[in-house]
Amino acid sequence: MARLDVRKTYALVTSLSWLFAVLPMPVMVLLAQSRGISLTEIGVVMALYSVTVAALEVPSGALADTLGRKRTFLLGGLLAIASRVAAVLAMDTAGFIVFALLFGVSRALTSGTLEAWFVDALQEEDASVDLQPALAAAGSFQLAGLAIGTLAGGALPDLFAGLSTEGLLTPLAMPMLASAAGQVVVLAVTAALVLERRAANAKAAPRALAAHIRGALASAVRTPHLRLLLLAEMAVGATVAASENLWQPFFAGLPQQLFGGGTTAMGVILAGSFGVGILGNVLATAVSSALGGRHALVAALFQVLQGGAFVALALSGGFLAAAALFWGTYLSRSAWGSPHQALYNREVGSTERSVMLSVSSLASFLGAAAGSVALGAVADGSSIGTAWSVAGALVAVTALLYVRFERLPRHEAGRAGAEVLVAEPG
Repeated sequence: MARLDVRKTYALVTSLSWLFAVLPMPVMVLLAQSRGISLTEIGVVMALYSVTVAALEVPSGALADTLGRKRTFLLGGLLAIASRVAAVLAMDTAGFIVFALLFGVSRALTSGTLEAWFVDALQEEDASVDLQPALAAAGSFQLAGLAIGTLAGGALPDLFAGLSTEGLLTPLAMPMLASAAGQVVVLAVTAALVLERRAANAKAAPRALAAHIRGALASAVRTPHLRLLLLAEMAVGATVAASENLWQPFFAGLPQQLFGGGTTAMGVILAGSFGVGILGNVLATAVSSALGGRHALVAALFQVLQGGAFVALALSGGFLAAAALFWGTYLSRSAWGSPHQALYNREVGSTERSVMLSVSSLASFLGAAAGSVALGAVADGSSIGTAWSVAGALVAVTALLYVRFERLPRHEAGRAGAEVLVAEPG
């Protein structure tokens, strides 16, 4: 298989990866329930998944920086396949716990790994490259993969409706089985097309990995640029949690006659959010170009827009207006993403990129955890609209972080931890 250029390779691999990863999403809870798992037990299983990802996020990033991004991604892909097989075979809570643990480890290993490879490859081609348009374009392909995968995953059980509902190979198990098969395709495409030029240390010592992790965390704490960006990441994580946890009961409580008043309208809302996300990436590139590549200003503008959309959504009463405003939150969040990531990648060096992207992901996860608890409590104590108003105010205020970011003096990317890693024996 002939190798594509870096941009096409990254778009192809990551969009396929997301497409096959989300195939089970529309029916995963239904599959577990069909195997006799209660909602409380499902909650425990997903909590174990989240804890696993959080615990391994930064160590896995350090591993990718040392073992190699391609190797680490392939390892994560193998575990993703194993997790899907475990889910198909699971007939009790213990089986689904095995699935959650394998899935969590695979997610941690693949999180940010190929993005680090992609950014490094672009900078090898052109040290002064503007990362924002490239990240936005790749993000659009990933969103398309998410949309297609979600729709296909919901349709697969209907296509296999003739299968028995008892045993392992039931209609609800088909998306999980298709996901496992699809991950094999992703591994083959990755192995054939991804070319990693930087040297990897296949025998990285535990001391070296520990030093790399300590250096990454120290860099996040002591570097003003990174502190500001990570605070913004946490705030967005909290608003994402408020959006994902509360949108279904919010829209279910609104009068609507679309599609006979059934749940199909909910599916349209979710699929539409991916579509407007693609538009958000296009818009971010256009605005960044118009503002001369001032990515901090662009990120600030879209944070204000996202906050306003949340507040307006909280005040809306009609189903169609609420749907449009809900999509507005996704559009502005997607448009925020690529300028924010361009700034973040500018602040870290090549030898630490995977672990620092893992730090960013961890910040988002911590924000989401806090947002789930705090904003969920606000929704219970007052209303979903109130919770969304608080989320909107929070994300809008982060625009000030980017204003502060622009006023800080530029500094060279990289930190002492990278040199420590190189100095450690393998």
